[in-house]
Amino acid sequence: MRRLVVVTLTAVLGIVLGLAAATPAQAASGYTITGVVTGRDASGALVPLDDVYLYAQPVDWQDDRDHYGTADASGRFTIDVTKPGDYTLYANCHTGTACADTYAAQYYDQSPGWGDAKTIVVSTTSPTATANVRLPRFATVKGRVTSTSGAAIPGIRVESVPTSGGSVVGTTTDATGAYTLTKVVPGEVSITARDADWNMHAWDAEYWDGTSVSTPDYPSPDPVLPEGPTVTTANFELAPTTGFYGEAVDAAGAPIQGVRWVTYTHNAETGQWETPQYGPLMTDENGRFFWRTDVGGRYKLCFVDDHYGPEAPNRETRYASRCWDNAATSDTATILTQPTSPAQRTLRVVLPVAGKSLTASEPWVDGASRVGSTLTAHANAWGPSGVQLTYQWGWYDTTNRWAFVPVAGATGTTFVPTSDLAGKPVAVRVTGSLSGYVTTTMSSIGYEVGKGVALTSPLQISGSAVVGQTLTANHGTPVGGTAIDYDGYEWRADGAYAGQQKTLTLTNDMVGKKISVRYYVRTVTGNDDTTYVASAGPVTAQLGTLTAPTPTITGTAKAGSVLTAVPGAWGPAPVTLTYQWKRAGVAITGATASTYTLTGSDTGKTITVTVTGTKSGYATAAKTSAATAAVAAGMLTAPTPTISGTRTVGYTLTAVPGTWGPAPVTLAYQWFRSGVAITGATASTYALTSTDMGKTLTVRVTGSKTGYTSAAKTSAATTTVLGALTAPTPTISGTRTVGYTLTAVPGTWGPAPVTLAYQWFRYGAAITGATASTYRLTSTDMGKTMTVRVTGSKSGYMSVAKTSGATATVLGALTAPTPTVSGTVKAGYRLTATPGTWGPSPVTLTYQWKRAGVAITGATASSYVLTGSDTGKAITVTVTGTKTGYMTVARTSAATAAVAAGTLTTATPTISGTRTVGSRLTAVPGTWGPAPVTLRYQWYRSGVAISGATASTYVLTTTDRTRTMTVRVTGSKTGYTSVTKTSAATATIT
Repeated sequence: MRRLVVVTLTAVLGIVLGLAAATPAQAASGYTITGVVTGRDASGALVPLDDVYLYAQPVDWQDDRDHYGTADASGRFTIDVTKPGDYTLYANCHTGTACADTYAAQYYDQSPGWGDAKTIVVSTTSPTATANVRLPRFATVKGRVTSTSGAAIPGIRVESVPTSGGSVVGTTTDATGAYTLTKVVPGEVSITARDADWNMHAWDAEYWDGTSVSTPDYPSPDPVLPEGPTVTTANFELAPTTGFYGEAVDAAGAPIQGVRWVTYTHNAETGQWETPQYGPLMTDENGRFFWRTDVGGRYKLCFVDDHYGPEAPNRETRYASRCWDNAATSDTATILTQPTSPAQRTLRVVLPVAGKSLTASEPWVDGASRVGSTLTAHANAWGPSGVQLTYQWGWYDTTNRWAFVPVAGATGTTFVPTSDLAGKPVAVRVTGSLSGYVTTTMSSIGYEVGKGVALTSPLQISGSAVVGQTLTANHGTPVGGTAIDYDGYEWRADGAYAGQQKTLTLTNDMVGKKISVRYYVRTVTGNDDTTYVASAGPVTAQLGTLTAPTPTITGTAKAGSVLTAVPGAWGPAPVTLTYQWKRAGVAITGATASTYTLTGSDTGKTITVTVTGTKSGYATAAKTSAATAAVAAGMLTAPTPTISGTRTVGYTLTAVPGTWGPAPVTLAYQWFRSGVAITGATASTYALTSTDMGKTLTVRVTGSKTGYTSAAKTSAATTTVLGALTAPTPTISGTRTVGYTLTAVPGTWGPAPVTLAYQWFRYGAAITGATASTYRLTSTDMGKTMTVRVTGSKSGYMSVAKTSGATATVLGALTAPTPTVSGTVKAGYRLTATPGTWGPSPVTLTYQWKRAGVAITGATASSYVLTGSDTGKAITVTVTGTKTGYMTVARTSAATAAVAAGTLTTATPTISGTRTVGSRLTAVPGTWGPAPVTLRYQWYRSGVAISGATASTYVLTTTDRTRTMTVRVTGSKTGYTSVTKTSAATATIT
């Protein structure tokens, strides 16, 4: 019942959604249904809902006009209905709105399904009916699916199905076994967890009972979901499905797809082996299937490779039947008893090769299926060539799983049912056999044999059996029964189902097939009923014939001209036309348009065009025109050539032929010097030589093309050819500074004499009046580059101009005075450089002091302290000025006089120490300068120098007792005058 309700609601939803997509205006009738749409918000309070459309449908379904409305911002709606009566009312949120994500569709009043919808009555006394609608808020369901041992099961399908109809929602569990169902319709629901692969169940289905656990049986009643909140306790524990996987493989262990499998179940009550499945049931791409079993049950498994239906794989090899475990028949198959553990097993059966596979087709039966009428069997297409077919007529026993019961002796292609077959479905089996191939049997559909029924006129097919045309099944009235239960038609093309209406329109895929029709009538007489089947045909479906006139050709039959195919009127329009032009009866590659431009290859040949017409459902037709006259040679388009290039010895002239046609045209060249052909000058270019000097040149171009008359054209003569001067590129010498003069160095021009003219350029612009070989730079040139162009001319020679390379940027000239040096020219004294005023200001100045003309290392300041190394030498200073955009300038001062020796700074030494024999005295020299100064010592005893006492210290001896001591210090330094100083005498030594 649940499935029926869901299907019904789905159908209604489809109608409503279609109406919501296109809502034409309604005419007011005076009858209305009005109300307010509400729903609970997150807090549970009822609030009005907009974005809701509503649809009213008469309960009797007798009015197919639209009755619809939309809730406004206050939730209010009004629907005009066409007449009084009983109506159901359906409400749903518009797709893509927040409302649609929050609220479920409903029928009035509070019903998710049409079957439980409450009726709204609109009457003449109450033309306006009130029906307030409340949409339930979706619930969310969460849970986890595990095995009975607690292990997570991913990939399990969990679905919620409203008990009274409504939207079904589903999802699959993640890697942790968790799932979340959103937009679940609240109310009584059935929530199921089952293996997502229905054909390969590894787990038994479970049903949520509304608590935190599940049950293997339908709960009664189903659990009820409240509106809005999230339920987190819908957990499932699944048990493994008991059963076995059957697996068909070949001798190499490769899986065999598309093999029919048969299971046998032992009936303990009858002791019989039964096959409780209908088929054919086939192995999948892995050669496998799954069969559910009961613990303790007894089973057998067999594989039979005998299916040739459209869903069977196209295999070249067929396999022999085998049962588990390696038994040839089900009688000898090993019996399987399902244990409690393991719950599942894999049973692999190896199928030996039986032979090659025939191409087999399902046969079909032609003729009236009634007692005394002749039926004819049509085997359809079998292969390969040479297959032998045999026939066996019989009937299907509907009381014994439609087992085929053969009729003894009925082995021809025709069969006349006898009275004992009345009411039984008669069929034919066709068996094909061929050496090396597996013998194959195919069965037709069974048709119940009628009795006591006839037609007042026989069934016939009328109409043209041409694609696109319609065939009609015509027949008289059935007689012989008191009432007709039902009747109908069945069209077949080569036995394959083609349609079930009274008429059949032929399509392209039916061409060449035999078209037949059956008419079924089931009559009832009292408690007895019978089916009568009449048959007509077959007729062979044909393609239609196009109206195809012979095409004609217009245009001049001359190379280069365009021919046009005139196809005539093909029909019935539209017809797709294609073209093929032919030369002397041979197709011209690529010539497939309605026009064709004749080429030289066509000259002397006749031309035809073949027009081919195609149209769906019609036989393709081709018509060829009459041939043209032989194609005449064409005339080339031949323009007069011109000559480009410099007419000077050493230069190359080029012939410009213009556009010859029709392309391609082969062109040949001949150059002439003053009208005389130049030997070997047959290229499109010619390099002028000294022989050409003083002469004029022409070129003759000759065009040729197969099928065309050759043509020659000569250019106009050039002016006299000039000699070529030797023209080197000039250079520029000189200082590139304002105030300085640049000189053009032209190089050697020849042959001499050559008159040279000059033009100086500043930054590429000619300088007015600067036409001499020299040029004095001005302030205007500053920051610019300079070039010079030298033009050489000589009678009979082409004038040549050569331009030098550009100079570097021209610099400005600094004002640079000679510096002076001030200070005492004596070692130890400071000299100062006075640079003078450089300009334009500011100018960066650097200094270098020199000793006798040699730079002094590190002496780069504006002043310099003379050292002893300078004594006797003259000193100068060089000042260098730099400024961006100006030439750097260096100026050196006049030399000083020779540097005089310096005077040391001295001090009178003193003596420290104890004046006692054996003590050490120390000379304290004081500060001498400029440091470093070399000091020497000499000690004196009472004014007499003590031999060897030349250190800065002296140890008193007994000789010194009663004497006084002095010390003399002598200072010396390169470039300075040596100085001696003597200390005061000590007191008497004791």
